[in-house]
Amino acid sequence: MAMIVETNYFGGFEQADDPKMLIIPVPYEYTTSYIKGTKNAPQAILNASKHLDSFDEELWVDISKIGINTSNFVSSEFVSNKSKQPFVEIEQAVRAAVINGSMPLVIGGEHSIICGSMKAIYDLFPDVSILHFGARSYLKSTTLENKFSNECIFKRINETMPELKIVQVGIRSLSNEESNWLETSNPNIEIYFSRDRNRWNVADILTNLSKNVYLSFNFNALDSSVMPSASIPEPGGFSFEQACDIIKNVCAFKEIVGMDFVEFSPVANFNAPDFTAAKLIYKSIGYSFARELGAFEEEEATLVSSKL
Repeated sequence: MAMIVETNYFGGFEQADDPKMLIIPVPYEYTTSYIKGTKNAPQAILNASKHLDSFDEELWVDISKIGINTSNFVSSEFVSNKSKQPFVEIEQAVRAAVINGSMPLVIGGEHSIICGSMKAIYDLFPDVSILHFGARSYLKSTTLENKFSNECIFKRINETMPELKIVQVGIRSLSNEESNWLETSNPNIEIYFSRDRNRWNVADILTNLSKNVYLSFNFNALDSSVMPSASIPEPGGFSFEQACDIIKNVCAFKEIVGMDFVEFSPVANFNAPDFTAAKLIYKSIGYSFARELGAFEEEEATLVSSKL
């Protein structure tokens, strides 16, 4: 069996000195409750990315030409109710990327890290909205006496940034606590449940997003047959093509200002999901810069007609 050589860079292509996309690996994992290992995700995804072709046959461009580089791994202290500056290390890394002219793409790690990313993004882009792909809403008040658990993170964002619109797609699991809160609190959250997928399309999603969008992708958004290596793999999710279709449409009509890809739990000697994760990330980079690469010129006007 060939040994997998670890790398500190995304993709097997040359890393840019002045990148427009900066990959930020964050191996933070303290509150995942089922399948552990999200701390190993950044390294597994970087390793798999070495085998990506830089040319994308759908966009018909070499995506790497936009300039991609990878930061050092960002270590974050354990965040609890007593933390005075939750996820400050991630906040600083994301802020620095934007200020230096790069779009930040954070590879987790558990979903809690979005708290640090969004603190920086919201300060720099106050008109931003979040597009969250996931099986679960993560709207609990607290889990195991930690309000910064991954199961609570969108509740925290709603509390600290109530004007920020959160759009969640693919949701197919909800607790009693979360459903009661949604019914009684009327938060600034729009949920597209997976069960209703035949009744909504990309145009519906676009109407609920602001011009600037932060894309947060939890790998359990994908069906468990497509992505078995999620921290909580859920049946009934998106196919790879369906997820790409939404991301492509949003990128065509909105401005993506940052992304994260989280809750991937790699399995030893099971490399297909690692490559799937790396491929989705690379295609998302391509969609984000497709206008600049000239790939949306002919199809942009008709993208929203696609059904999921």
